[in-house]
Amino acid sequence: MPRSLSAAECLDEFFSDRRRGATGHRLALIARAEQVLRTTVERTAELVLTDDEQVLVHAERQFEVAGAVARVMPASGLLLVLEAYLAHLEWHPARGAARRMELDTCAALTRFLSHELAHLDVLPATHRIELALAGFGPVMQRPTGPRFLLKAFGLR
Repeated sequence: MPRSLSAAECLDEFFSDRRRGATGHRLALIARAEQVLRTTVERTAELVLTDDEQVLVHAERQFEVAGAVARVMPASGLLLVLEAYLAHLEWHPARGAARRMELDTCAALTRFLSHELAHLDVLPATHRIELALAGFGPVMQRPTGPRFLLKAFGLR
């Protein structure tokens, strides 16, 4: 049986890989995208977590408030959070390079999760994320639309 990753473990591994080799402005953009995503995780607890998991979050907050939701949430919950993250980007858009980094982060994390969660049916959630990313297409320099992601997932 595959190991069950928490959202915190998944995000730690993902952003550690993203920061590797990055310096200066790019590193700052990655840090901003990570901060916005982690804040979105904390704010979407009620939408993603079961009642039992919310009780665990309350207990986690007794020890450390920051990141409590991510420590309890299963990694698969990040797919739902990414949809909220994209909605945040739509309502509070960053400009230029920061916006491209946030969208690139979303696409890369979706690919990362599809590989990490290969034992689950993630296609419906990834398809919704792909459609949302396609709506941001004009601001992207690199292709991250549905065809690109489906190809990256090995589905085309």
